[in-house]
Amino acid sequence: MKVLYTLLALLLTFAASAQQNPQYSQYIFNSMVINPAYTGSKNVLNLNAFHRSQWVGLEGAPTTQSLALDGIVASNRLGLGLQLTRDQIGAQTNTAAYANAAVKLPVSAAGVLSLGIALGAVQNTFDGAKLGITNDPSIPSGKEVNLKTDVKIGMYFHNDRFYAGVSASDLIQYKDMQQVEPERHYFFTAGYVFDVSSFVKFKPSILVKEDFHAPANLDVNGFVLLGDKLWLGGSYRTSVNVFNKNPEEPDVRKRTAAALIAELQVSKALRVGYSFDQMLNDMNGVNTHEVSVGYYFFKKKDTKMMTPQYF
Repeated sequence: MKVLYTLLALLLTFAASAQQNPQYSQYIFNSMVINPAYTGSKNVLNLNAFHRSQWVGLEGAPTTQSLALDGIVASNRLGLGLQLTRDQIGAQTNTAAYANAAVKLPVSAAGVLSLGIALGAVQNTFDGAKLGITNDPSIPSGKEVNLKTDVKIGMYFHNDRFYAGVSASDLIQYKDMQQVEPERHYFFTAGYVFDVSSFVKFKPSILVKEDFHAPANLDVNGFVLLGDKLWLGGSYRTSVNVFNKNPEEPDVRKRTAAALIAELQVSKALRVGYSFDQMLNDMNGVNTHEVSVGYYFFKKKDTKMMTPQYF
């Protein structure tokens, strides 16, 4: 129990000064989790399920589950989607549901600009009974439940080989002193697919997460695609001072991790992915596992993938 209490204090301290949204390593294969404008970009009905066990072995460590469904309608001009997430850290659980919509605007022969919005509800539950602490009046003895609405917006451009997107989450702010209120978060992503040979392609990409109150989170990713079937690669995650000049952050690069990631297109409809995250700081003995399963629902007239899903 002491471990759980210490971990909770660590997480609450971290939440007050850094990113508070659920962490994903495989957003690279389904960016709807960070940008609503991505909704419908695969041009088929797409189901994606996801589970992440973070810092395995630590009592009360974060776990996250997500289920997302999106597709395209109105002559490929409108993407619609639904996303459900559950994120638990010790005694605190966040459950969220979002409805996404993205308008697709052709801007060149191969380029599409998407403008997206996600409207959602987030339920925050804190169960003080899980801590087993009875002599601290500041900690609830039972469950406390808070419900709020949320809005995300985004813009996303892509063609056959390049993509870039910007998005923002937690746009509706509540000043409720009973819980840690997430800061507004801003995301920038970009990537490109290069031909190495007829069998091998290479895709570098980046993700920047910024809230303007703490050091920005930076992901640098690199993947190879073998035979349009198997993605193999990794991600390096660190923190950098961009807009934040907090003197209390003398070594922001201590918040670093590396991930090994693979995704296999088992059939034209089914894909599976796995990532293994290793902390590169004082928690380097603690690992994270993440599993995803995706399924494309094709129309009867479709006999094969229209194009490889590069992003």
